[in-house]
Amino acid sequence: MINDVVNTLKTGDISGWDDFLKCLPDNWREIAEGSGVLKGQRKDKDPETLMRVLMLHLLCGYSLRETSTVAEEANIASLSDVALLKRLRKSTGMFRGLCSEMFGEFRNSDDLSDYRIRVVDGTIIKEPGQFGTQWRFHYSFSLPDMTCDSFRLTKAAGAGTGEGFEQFEVKPNDIMMGDRGFCRFNCINHVAKNGGYSCVRWNSGALRLYNEDGGDFDIQGLFKRLPVEGMCGEADVFIHGGDPGERLRCRVCVIRKNDESAARARRILRAENSKKNGTPSQLALLACDFIVLITTLPPDTFSLERVLELYRLRWQVELVFKRFKSIARIGALPKYTDSSAEAWLYGKMFAALLVERISSRLGAFSPWRAVACSGGAQKFVERVQGIVAHRDTVGHPADQTGRS
Repeated sequence: MINDVVNTLKTGDISGWDDFLKCLPDNWREIAEGSGVLKGQRKDKDPETLMRVLMLHLLCGYSLRETSTVAEEANIASLSDVALLKRLRKSTGMFRGLCSEMFGEFRNSDDLSDYRIRVVDGTIIKEPGQFGTQWRFHYSFSLPDMTCDSFRLTKAAGAGTGEGFEQFEVKPNDIMMGDRGFCRFNCINHVAKNGGYSCVRWNSGALRLYNEDGGDFDIQGLFKRLPVEGMCGEADVFIHGGDPGERLRCRVCVIRKNDESAARARRILRAENSKKNGTPSQLALLACDFIVLITTLPPDTFSLERVLELYRLRWQVELVFKRFKSIARIGALPKYTDSSAEAWLYGKMFAALLVERISSRLGAFSPWRAVACSGGAQKFVERVQGIVAHRDTVGHPADQTGRS
């Protein structure tokens, strides 16, 4: 495989690498030098050389040994796989700084709407081996610009590592949307304290609903008033915190599912409880017939129907994670130490952000535009990987069949 890759290196005069570098933040070299990643290196101290070698490993998916071989055969750099691992471990600060720079550009971009819709989720990434460390990847996806506006890496266990809106900086008029894992008082209250709004799927076992007088809200009564598929209803409710008098006004918004969706939800619920040797409550089974949302969005601006339509956008984040786990390949973590694992994750996140940025600029790169339109997202990513590896099949349709 390495021989096939090496044979396609430097086959023309146009590599596309200069265009690739233009997609990095303007001050990426200063960020690299300021992070200290180049300190202690006896040779190849150029940040561009380092970036290219690291992208071979992170974006092209080569192992450390393969990366070392390809880099040397292409006259990019001469270093062993051990030396490359050391540089990767030192690159955490650089990739973190580059990601922050790109997020800053997203946050500071002009937004004509009054609200910023943010779909938030998380996933577990595990290091290899029976006792490999598990990391939790917290991710916020901004709509309608379809970009990642923030992410954070934490260990999967321990204080302050759980899923929650608390993992993110919330600004006024941010609309934070999440699944049942975000249905907690502290989570929703964190958003409200910072001037934002929440819209989450209700978890009957995690969040009790109350009337204004402190009595339990009759959610089953609301369900009974919606006997037909597609019927909607809402009510004002309160949620309570752990401290006396700590509470927050919310709305519960409900729409009845069709019979097929409800039956599937009950099967999933029973299967999940069976794994834990438990039995689902009657309320949880009844709630399977409905989509139940808890939101702090103001009713004068966001009607019941608008809230329900808004939450349907949450599926976008599921597509993001599918792209990351397939194209960016972050479903598994091929590193055994905390330092290398953290550097690898930040590097993968930066590579994924670069793919998003390049795809949004297709009009500036005519050879890429033709490939992206004809071959789809996977073909486009393969062509970007080819540019990183210095393979020049870009813009040469006759050569694409045997080299891409």
